[in-house]
Amino acid sequence: MRKINNLFTEEYQENNNFPLEEYPRQQFKRDSYFSLNGLWNYEISKNKNSRNYQGQILVPYPIQSINSRVNKTLKKNEYIIYQKKFTLEKDFIKDYTILNILGIDQEFTIYLNNTLLGEYTFFGVPMQIDISKCVKEENEIIIIVKDNLNLAFPHGKQSNNPKGMFYTQVSGIYYPIFIESYHQKHIGSFKYVSNLSSVDLYIICNEDYHIEIYENEKLLYKIASNKEHLTINFDNPHIWSCEDPFLYKLIITSAHDKIESYFALRTIELKDNFVYLNKKKIFLNGLLDQGYYPEGIFTVSSYKSYEKDILTMKELGFNLLRKHIKVEIDYFYYLCDKYGMLVMQDFVNNGKYRFIHDTVLPTIGFQSLKDHKVNFYQQKCFIEHGKKLVKYLFNHPCVIAYTIFNEGWGQQEADKMYDFFKEYDSTRLYDATSGWFKQTRSDFNSKHIYFKKINLSKENSPVLLSEFGGYSYKVENHIFNLKNNYGYKFFKKQNEFQDAFIQLYLEQIISNKDKLVGAIYTQVSDVEDETNGLFTYDRKVLKVDIEKIKFLMKKLLD
Repeated sequence: MRKINNLFTEEYQENNNFPLEEYPRQQFKRDSYFSLNGLWNYEISKNKNSRNYQGQILVPYPIQSINSRVNKTLKKNEYIIYQKKFTLEKDFIKDYTILNILGIDQEFTIYLNNTLLGEYTFFGVPMQIDISKCVKEENEIIIIVKDNLNLAFPHGKQSNNPKGMFYTQVSGIYYPIFIESYHQKHIGSFKYVSNLSSVDLYIICNEDYHIEIYENEKLLYKIASNKEHLTINFDNPHIWSCEDPFLYKLIITSAHDKIESYFALRTIELKDNFVYLNKKKIFLNGLLDQGYYPEGIFTVSSYKSYEKDILTMKELGFNLLRKHIKVEIDYFYYLCDKYGMLVMQDFVNNGKYRFIHDTVLPTIGFQSLKDHKVNFYQQKCFIEHGKKLVKYLFNHPCVIAYTIFNEGWGQQEADKMYDFFKEYDSTRLYDATSGWFKQTRSDFNSKHIYFKKINLSKENSPVLLSEFGGYSYKVENHIFNLKNNYGYKFFKKQNEFQDAFIQLYLEQIISNKDKLVGAIYTQVSDVEDETNGLFTYDRKVLKVDIEKIKFLMKKLLD
């Protein structure tokens, strides 16, 4: 494999001992923050009790990545053992001290100051661990991780034999890790539900508090309360939309705690087989977004990488990213909130992928097969992941929809899962079975079309073309794998690729627009063997002319 660097790798190198230093959780920002990103000692061993450290690893990058400075594969039944000493100021430590782990694969054990905190399994969504009983000013933390790529747990497209549409496995700590500490009397949680003229705030706080709501820098409301539920009505509401993604600033303050957050006024609904954002019909003009980066795999060198992807795709005329079988750091969703990019978030699949059943048969036309036989432990893990994911993203206005199953991967009792999650969060839309194997329950009639012409008949259901395109063009000096190449239609010249892309939209998407609620092109960027992105894998080359694609998308959306 060839080493290629992202556009923002230089920034990572300049900030090499403290990457991703920004506070990652913009939806619930507390002034207590101690980052554990940086250099840790590490060892790879089959003996989880060994402490013969072999060097240093840069957290938060998976051990397989260039950015980690290890760039090694973790073999089956091997452990990666992390160790770090750190000092906390005396006044930092309050009644409750919490370790926040935003991403780690898959099973791990934590010791703090020679005390076993516990053994854990990561379900693809940030988790919090109470370290109050053993934290001190001077500390030593040891985290022992095993990643056998257990298929019962959410794993997405990770593979220990990466090729084609499956990618390099990520092991160990791969997202930021930090500590916060707060008083026994504190703000426990905040969520909101809004419409176009009011917002319902749900605040858990075990003491009196007050809220401040700002429109830009203007204070609109200051309300003292001890209630868990407040309703705020707006005389002149400022609606969040793709064109004007306005966020109200919210500050929650109690005697012992303070949280900075934000919220938005917006609605999303299906009506008469169309999607409506804020009561206005919208065509979901989207892109598949895998969220992989050559130097960090799962993890960006800088949050500017997120920003570049979002802003470039928006400039081209797209209004939605389908975040594909991967959960990002909260900062990604904050930027989508800030810049007005809609997100359709995939659940991360578990279970075994079956090439013939899940890909070959539906590709040649057998798309009405039944769900996989139920594996109850696998389903339990999937539900646990889904509940954590929906709770994690609940406050983000950009998130308008979820994909539960993709192309049958791990699909079990799709109707039951749709009903469960639709009740769990009724404020979002759900694509229960993206691509094929639709059962009876879903908000969308979801189709993937790659190998034949898109020629749809009018159906009495909201048809979402949730994947199509995937045209491949390899850009010299920006290729991850010089030997392998993956895509659905191949071009050797930039102008041929661009002309085919434009023709695809003109002849097959615009002509079918009246039969669709949206269309999601594959994809934002190249990923390892896949060379079917609009960006190269390193994001240094955009394969299309911005002005030409803006004109094309304006024609589509008008």
